Amino acid sequence: MATTAEIFNVQRFSTHDGPGIRTTVFLKGCPLSCWWCHNPESQRFHTEVLYYPERCRHCGDCIAICPRENIHDAGGILQTGDNCAHCGACADACVAEARRRAGRTVSVPELLAEVEKDLLFFDESGGGVTLSGGEPASRTAFSVEFLNACRGRGIHTAIETCGLAPLDAFLRLATAADLVFFDLKFIDSDAHQRYSGVTNHLILRNLQAIVADGIRPVIRIPVLPGLNDSDAEIARFVEYLATLPKLTIELLPFHRIGAEKYARLGRPYRADGLHEPSPREMARFQAALAGAPGHTILCSAQS
Repeated sequence: MATTAEIFNVQRFSTHDGPGIRTTVFLKGCPLSCWWCHNPESQRFHTEVLYYPERCRHCGDCIAICPRENIHDAGGILQTGDNCAHCGACADACVAEARRRAGRTVSVPELLAEVEKDLLFFDESGGGVTLSGGEPASRTAFSVEFLNACRGRGIHTAIETCGLAPLDAFLRLATAADLVFFDLKFIDSDAHQRYSGVTNHLILRNLQAIVADGIRPVIRIPVLPGLNDSDAEIARFVEYLATLPKLTIELLPFHRIGAEKYARLGRPYRADGLHEPSPREMARFQAALAGAPGHTILCSAQS
């Protein structure tokens, strides 16, 4: 029986997810629930439906087809109740694409065949495939099998990970990839739990374990004004990074690009009070991290 997983997007011609031109596969499901997540449709492990009211023609097809009679007209806005079966029937019935699925099940051979369409771009640019999410470590068996299949075809692979998984599974995943992007959101565990839903004890242990195993990940730190850029928290980053061997540290500015998705999913946007960091704020964070000697500190224009 083929190993399968749920994905919600295959993004071609990516240039921020590793070297060269890349195809980024977004897996569905993540053990974290970060306030600032710009792909909220990635967090849950089942199919979801995003609603675009500006496209809705109020034809009633979605209401009629819903097996649980869970869609209701509330003053011109079609609202989905709490009894959703996540079947996606309403999205399939919507010819106006006012309802769109986020999630489909694929097997490793199916996904490999899909990314092989981009082999020419990989070969010419030195690119490859990046597994993102969601969280690849939450789909370890699928992710490892897919990464190995890509390696068998000579395709460079990368993963983007929050680092939260049992150690043995995480080591198998990290060693199966050619490049690991490792998110480091907070050093303070209480802050990590408050803003991401879990502590970071296992995350930090997993990072130390893969480094001890000889893997040199790219550390990605989201710059979140008012959350993780205080002098005290930056000092914690510096102290922790000083314990690691020479690595590339990439600072990613918080942005609000995904804010409207929360409304389309019927969820509150908890990062509504955050502002996007200015160039000065980014430069301050970058300069402060110079206190962890030996690392290469980069500032990115995207997150």
